[in-house]
Amino acid sequence: MRPRIVRLLLCAGLLAVLSPVIAMAAAPQNIILIGWDGAEREGVDQALSRKELPNLQRLIDQGVLVKIHGEGVVNADGAWTQVLTGYLPKQAGSGQGQSEAARKGATVFERLKSHFGPDKFVAASVIGRRQAPAGLRPAILEIAEDGLLRDDKVGARAVELLARYRDKPFFLLVRFAQVDSAARTYGSNSRQYSEALISNDQWTGRIVDRLRTLGLADKTQVYVTAGHGPSGADQDLTPPAFLVTDNKAVHRDGRRQDIAPTILEAFGLDLGKIEPPLDGISLTKADTRPPIMVASRQPDVVYVPTPQVVVDKMLEMAQVKQSDIVYDLGCGDGRIVVTAAKRFGCRAFGYDIDPQRVAESLENVEANGVGHLVTIEQRDIFTLDLSGVDVVTLYLLPSLNVKLIPQLEKLKPGSRIVSHDFDMKGVEPDEVVEVRENGNYISHTVYLWTAPLKKTEQPDSDDDGGW
Repeated sequence: MRPRIVRLLLCAGLLAVLSPVIAMAAAPQNIILIGWDGAEREGVDQALSRKELPNLQRLIDQGVLVKIHGEGVVNADGAWTQVLTGYLPKQAGSGQGQSEAARKGATVFERLKSHFGPDKFVAASVIGRRQAPAGLRPAILEIAEDGLLRDDKVGARAVELLARYRDKPFFLLVRFAQVDSAARTYGSNSRQYSEALISNDQWTGRIVDRLRTLGLADKTQVYVTAGHGPSGADQDLTPPAFLVTDNKAVHRDGRRQDIAPTILEAFGLDLGKIEPPLDGISLTKADTRPPIMVASRQPDVVYVPTPQVVVDKMLEMAQVKQSDIVYDLGCGDGRIVVTAAKRFGCRAFGYDIDPQRVAESLENVEANGVGHLVTIEQRDIFTLDLSGVDVVTLYLLPSLNVKLIPQLEKLKPGSRIVSHDFDMKGVEPDEVVEVRENGNYISHTVYLWTAPLKKTEQPDSDDDGGW
């Protein structure tokens, strides 16, 4: 018995000694950061549900998909400055991307060059959009090309650079521009926008395949993100973007400024020694910051929860199935989206403008273990794109249902809308059902409509239904 104990102790001691070495060996030799400029999380989620992004899905299966929130008023250049420096606008520059931090050598490119040695490490960028800010194209880059515009030019150049620099550790930034261009020109619910997302996915797959053929796949981490939504006005309270990576240590949602420290940490830099201290926190570490304060208008309705028996009837009438995308507009405590995900295994999205309701919904999602299927966001429901949705659930006011008609008219044919208690003036329902709670004399009404909507008369948006 004693020899066995001695052997176990020796093994434990050896493991303790070698653990730092093993951890260092697991660090990547290279990192590629791929930007899908203009891609919104909502559009990416819908495309994933339609299985249009197989390469991104493969990367998710190998690692993780997390939300990335914006903080501070910035435009596209300012957003990427945050991503590549780890600083908020006060340090990372103005909304126009004029970065004082970048001028001081605070970009990921420069920090990595300084850490490894200028002749021992390759830093390069290939960018689709024109005139990237000078601060994001420091002189130390081996290659700094922008204005390539088309995905095929950006992707082909990136693949070429992988072969050129295969024998040195490298950090390569690749930013595609066609999604952003399609969103600004045609809108984020257009065919062109969807095709641009597919193009980004295809070129992402080709880059990953090239890593494999060069024998670099096991030595390289891949990150895919969108530094910003469609370019245009300054973006403050924008929808969350996303980050997909095969870095298995990433485990939480974060903010734009968290991406740089995550990359620097993966390369082995000591974040505690960086001056000035980064605003971002590595996505492998717990987030101890207070929540982002999101300004919002007052809710349109007083929150009244939908009884579970009514929730069940709404989902039954909508004939929800696993392949559906379900949106609950004014999600309250999240019971509808949680029920849809648990019962049918579908993707479900809950939106509410009230931060208290959002917090309750997130707790409900976590308690029921459906976080992989359910997304909760604080959003104004009257700004949502519903074109890719299969089922919409409502418990609003008649006047608010009418206000939603322009958005509901963009639903694809066959999409279903169910409303608890309130109709939609000017639109004929396909079905109306009375529901009673068990042991309760209170009656509830559930309305069902199917797209395209059947108009009966011009709605009066001032009608509040006597609420």
